Amino acid sequence: MQKREHHLKNLADKIHGAKSIILTTHKMSDGDGLGCILSLYHALKKIGKPVRAISVDKIPKKYHFLSTEKYIENFENLKNPIEPTELVLVCDTNDQRRLQPLYAKLQQKCQEIIYIDHHPLLNTVPTLSKDSIIDISAASTGEICYFLLKKMNIEMDTDIATAIYTSIVFDTQRFQFIKNSATSHKICADLCSYIDNNEKIYYELFGITSLEKMNLFSETIKQTEYFYEDKVAVMEISTEELNKHNLSIEDACDLVDMSLEVNTTQLSVLIVHLPDNKYKLSFRSKKWDVSKLAETFNGGGHKNASGAVLVNYQKKPKEEILTAVNKFFPLN
Repeated sequence: MQKREHHLKNLADKIHGAKSIILTTHKMSDGDGLGCILSLYHALKKIGKPVRAISVDKIPKKYHFLSTEKYIENFENLKNPIEPTELVLVCDTNDQRRLQPLYAKLQQKCQEIIYIDHHPLLNTVPTLSKDSIIDISAASTGEICYFLLKKMNIEMDTDIATAIYTSIVFDTQRFQFIKNSATSHKICADLCSYIDNNEKIYYELFGITSLEKMNLFSETIKQTEYFYEDKVAVMEISTEELNKHNLSIEDACDLVDMSLEVNTTQLSVLIVHLPDNKYKLSFRSKKWDVSKLAETFNGGGHKNASGAVLVNYQKKPKEEILTAVNKFFPLN
């Protein structure tokens, strides 16, 4: 605890002293990363800091209730070029590959890049700044941002609380994955006193499904294959299927959680086929550490939820995944 407090104080002092700041998160942004950069954006604006929030790519529509289009610029369509900046805060990843092509520009224009994250460090990650905070005991990066803002003595308000609440609720999947800790609940109990309607956040994150998405779900579930005595469920979606239903990769990724509800399933795998031998892999398990599986394919993530992207992959991903599963997990 003392070590974490020391790191939080150092980072808080650095942020207070910075004259210009950029906030960002990983590509294919999610509720945790977006909640973090929005909470920091609103907090830093509150104390008069020159700050920009920039996403690597397009933000999924499901997060527009946070007014992401108002506060976060898209790197693919910036309002103004990135100017020399003193400090960059990267939230919810420690993998520079997940920041490209934005990362190259940040390296060119910015003095220091600091990471705030709760994912384990990958073997491929270069040495991070000494002021980076990587706390794998946190159930979400939003928890770290909450304690950071407390350390900075920035008063909580509705915008900040809504962003952090979104981060925590999303990444714990409604408190299913809290790492055997009461911290997530305690933080959200505090945040609720600043939020007019926390039920609306649940509804926006988990309560809306389009007819097109339901049709895709129905088709995919029918085609799901089960292996290793039904312990491993594998789903595949093609680019043609996404286009037919006018859906994005982000829409498809929700599917991977559904097959875990089958009582025999210990591991759920989703393979999204993209053009030019590119694949988006998603792994979920309530029992096994799937981050090890993701690292096999140069990916990463949480113990219970991880993923990877294969580029110009010449092998058959399903067969390779099943071989790796047999290596890592107790299937007998």
